[in-house]
Amino acid sequence: MTARLVARELTGGYPGVTVFSGASFSVESGEILTILGANGSGKSALLETLQGLLAHRSGAVLLDGESVQDLAPEVRAARGMSLVSDRRRLFKDMTVDEHLRVGAFRAAARRGWRRRALELREIFTGLTRHRGARPAGLSGGLQQQLALARFGMSSPRVWLLDDPLQGLDEVMAGRVLQWIRGAAGSGAAVMLTGQHIRALLGVATKAMFLEGGSLSAIPAGAEGLRDPRVRRLL
Repeated sequence: MTARLVARELTGGYPGVTVFSGASFSVESGEILTILGANGSGKSALLETLQGLLAHRSGAVLLDGESVQDLAPEVRAARGMSLVSDRRRLFKDMTVDEHLRVGAFRAAARRGWRRRALELREIFTGLTRHRGARPAGLSGGLQQQLALARFGMSSPRVWLLDDPLQGLDEVMAGRVLQWIRGAAGSGAAVMLTGQHIRALLGVATKAMFLEGGSLSAIPAGAEGLRDPRVRRLL
């Protein structure tokens, strides 16, 4: 599994509002890029634009060297780029098991989907006791586990994770971070955003800061915690 995601001078935001402009970066197989910034800085909008849920204003998004910025979100997902939104976007009438089954929508993911579902239940252990439950009957933490597990069922090559640790306890957050590292180690290209600053910098191989609509590089790991902009978020 190899992947390469590139943004070139990407500008976008919400209808009538530009929240980032001229964003340029790349994420290769094996890399984990963390995007940090204050609440409302545009991190979610950036990931949703990469996935195609928000229209770009200008610039380009390339997946494995091919332009995808004009493709529908489901086409990008079929090509291996998938997003876990901070809004989770769960299906209210589907059970936990049904979410996992529908998550294996890519042709590359259909083979062995039962084995993958078992592996994901071993990571997201809270789901095992609620296989027949629907989202409304789950706690916020379990809903987050379900959103992540459904995402994992598609075997994505490019991971776009918006606040993946929200609602998770310390033990589960640690498992998720280990899962992310394992995915990168197997060749996935990973982008992370969120407010768990230390955890996200700790797992990152590179990092950027979004402020005033502009992206700039910052150090990953503990060195990034010394950046004045990062310190304001702690």
